[in-house]
Amino acid sequence: MVNVFPFRGILYEKKKIKNLAKVMTPPYDVINPSEQEYYYEESPYNIIRLILGQEFPNDSRYNNKYLRSAAFLKGWLHHGILKQDGKPALYLYEQSFLVKGKRYRRLGFIALLRLEDFEKGKVFPHENTLSKPKLDRLELLRACSSNFENIFTIYSDDKLKTMKPFKKYLRRQPAIKVKDKLNTVHSLWRVDDRTTIIKVMKEMKDKPVFIADGHHRYEASLRYRNEMRERSTRFSEDESYNHIMAFFTPIEGEGLVVLPIHRLVKVPSGFDFERFREELGIYFDINTVPFSKRTEKQARLKALSALESTGKEKNAFLLSIRNSNQYLILSLRDKAIIRELVPDKPAAYQELDVTVLQAVVIGKILNISPETLTFPKEANEGLDKVLSGEFDLAFILNPTKITDVIEIAKEYEKMPQKSTFFFPKLLSGLVLNHIAYNEKVVFEEKPED
Repeated sequence: MVNVFPFRGILYEKKKIKNLAKVMTPPYDVINPSEQEYYYEESPYNIIRLILGQEFPNDSRYNNKYLRSAAFLKGWLHHGILKQDGKPALYLYEQSFLVKGKRYRRLGFIALLRLEDFEKGKVFPHENTLSKPKLDRLELLRACSSNFENIFTIYSDDKLKTMKPFKKYLRRQPAIKVKDKLNTVHSLWRVDDRTTIIKVMKEMKDKPVFIADGHHRYEASLRYRNEMRERSTRFSEDESYNHIMAFFTPIEGEGLVVLPIHRLVKVPSGFDFERFREELGIYFDINTVPFSKRTEKQARLKALSALESTGKEKNAFLLSIRNSNQYLILSLRDKAIIRELVPDKPAAYQELDVTVLQAVVIGKILNISPETLTFPKEANEGLDKVLSGEFDLAFILNPTKITDVIEIAKEYEKMPQKSTFFFPKLLSGLVLNHIAYNEKVVFEEKPED
């Protein structure tokens, strides 16, 4: 159902860059301003200069961060900091990481994915996008004609046939091996063996793929393709601009970890906390875990454990209210309220914890916009910010099941924003892809004589 292709990746030249960890970063959209500054200081060749350039007050149409990214790319290629591979390849990518003390190993591969409009039923999104970040990525594409980062895609392969051809490479030394700031080890192998490439391409042809991360980049690439198509008198699907660099990993692999994203709320002055608590009791069963200053840590652990166990049977989340000295485990009493509030959504969408939280609590009881929320990725961060008084309410959630992501996407439905956090993020700077206007992306599926 999808077409994937090898490509001549652009990689950092290890002879020029002795410590590759100093030139690589997380994806652009999880880097805050202080981290951006940190990566700028790490190395004059850090990928941050390409993916998230600095802005200045005198920036203009003719001098801006996108054009500076293009200039850095050109200069680094000219001076051999970056070097394009001589042969088309797939790039085997492994991440080794810890979650709650358990070691995971996520294995997948990087290739070019032929762009498909979503209505064709080959590539499925699962989250809504915003216009501003899409325009940002489009401007970068226009200036640089390159994919600097991979989108993250998943697909179903219950027998893992797509990964079997790569096994022999895992016994070899990787082309790149770096450890990031979160102690995730990233390893990359070039796979330019023609037989292996053909096997993988054939196995992927009957598989729809689902975008886990990179929705804005994918939609920006669709628009870029359409712009380029208008400039061409002859368009075929083989054009290089009709492709995007993507990471592919099977759902059945052992390392696909989805973490929750939580919610923090600031309420207006005069907010009636007692009435809020009473309204919650209309829709939810409430289990209270009280604490004092001395017992808060133990109570927090108990409440988080109760959230996990309750969530196995019911829609549930943990609530912390400023100055209340107790944690509340809320479990939905009757799912009829969800069917009433979101009647036009598929059943899998209605079953989500984030749907219950958004529809019943955020929308109905609090009557506030999701745009006013803050979204911490760590439960302890959210709870600490309520204890300190910085926020008034913290809602801590269980992770969304990957099967729910797939089911909702198959219905051509998109989940509420900030529903999933695929961990760890892909490392930016491992491999880049240049989009040449007159170049075709083709690979004959037969061995050379």
